[in-house]
Amino acid sequence: MFRIFNKIFPRHFREISKLRKRYYYNDQDRLNYLLDNLRDKKHDLMTQQEILGVLVKKIENDRHVMDFITTNETIKLLLEPERDLMEPCKEIEENCRLGLALLGYTRPLNTEYLRVLSVDGGGIRGIVVIELIKRLEEITNKKLFQLFDFICGVSTGSIFICGLVAEPRTLMEGKDLYKEVARKVFEVSSTLNVISSTSRLMWSHAYYDVALWEKLLQEYMTNTRIIDTAKFDYAPKFCCVSTTVSERAIDAHVFRNYVLPYNVESIYPGSHNAALWEVCRCSSAAPTFFGDFVLDNIVHQDGGILYNNPSCVAIHEAKLLWPDQKVCLVSMGTGRSINKKKMDSQKLYSPRQVSKLFSNETPQTSSWKMKFSRILDAATDTEQTHHILSDLMTPGTYFRFNPYLTEMISMTECDAAKLAQVEKDAFLYFRRNEEKFEELAEILLKPRKPLTLVSDMFKGRLW
Repeated sequence: MFRIFNKIFPRHFREISKLRKRYYYNDQDRLNYLLDNLRDKKHDLMTQQEILGVLVKKIENDRHVMDFITTNETIKLLLEPERDLMEPCKEIEENCRLGLALLGYTRPLNTEYLRVLSVDGGGIRGIVVIELIKRLEEITNKKLFQLFDFICGVSTGSIFICGLVAEPRTLMEGKDLYKEVARKVFEVSSTLNVISSTSRLMWSHAYYDVALWEKLLQEYMTNTRIIDTAKFDYAPKFCCVSTTVSERAIDAHVFRNYVLPYNVESIYPGSHNAALWEVCRCSSAAPTFFGDFVLDNIVHQDGGILYNNPSCVAIHEAKLLWPDQKVCLVSMGTGRSINKKKMDSQKLYSPRQVSKLFSNETPQTSSWKMKFSRILDAATDTEQTHHILSDLMTPGTYFRFNPYLTEMISMTECDAAKLAQVEKDAFLYFRRNEEKFEELAEILLKPRKPLTLVSDMFKGRLW
């Protein structure tokens, strides 16, 4: 076979043979040899593809042998093929993007702010986020991934992000996917199904069919590794959050489609090798709903247990990639509810007015059920994080959208009429806050100032 190949492509065969023949020294020598070959502009397209493929694998497996100078030199070399290609070559472009992501490279911002999106957990109520972002796309005439430099999601937020990245789906396609998966997984209508679900809960701590859930995730999210999404030209930097559980402690785990820059560490442990469906399974492993998920000998549970509003994780991770940049944070909630018996449905209430309505209630002794419910509410609360950020962040750079819902539906609701009402509530919320959305759109599209671009150049942000 090699002889036939040699006759058809004699020069290419000699180049590859030469490359493989020299590829036998220690890790540093191998890396240097690959870099020398990449610098050589005489290689044809096929040889260049081969060199890049080997180099990217080398970077991923042996990044520990790369010092700061070698890392920067490799980044410059990986940026050159993108600029020098006379004809588009998908494989070379994808390998360059993946290699740059593995080296912790981030492209310079072209807008005034580092635009960060955080998406809460909340099950099927994630359709609230889809409705609000759809309105933002209409105002800006831009797609979601063009509006944000960094996105962070937890639980249903992770499913939302991974679903749009796995394939270039539109928001409406994403919403249809949400509803279809919810109908297949959450509908437990017959008595036999109820008995079966109860039995699963007793034996495997999962009320719903985990095997079906994982099968659907693999079908819609694919086996693509999260780091490999860096190859896609439409995919932004993003991360998803789960909770890891051990005998000693619980902690957050961040799945990243990027690697942090040289000598930069996050306070959150994480990884970049998991498949997209595994990321979604880990981040949405809600206790009693789907049960735990073990990945690489680590037990994962729903990320909402620790960070149901992952805004703080989003800011921390984004600032590691783009330090010293002004941040515009957009936090999307999945809806909240208040006691309708005490409130006029036609009137808008401020948080202070809501508090006054409930301040004169007669205190009651709480039952065990109520105690457990309140502990769960406290663990998955999203508004406390919002209040802290609204105090700390510069006015005009933090936007929180979390509509009041007519009915606080369950995370597993499948009723079409109730889901339609949630969509209507989200639309009415947008209408009442349209000025706020327009203000946000102006900030998201604000171009970078010339002086800032010059500053970026001196700081080494431009290559």
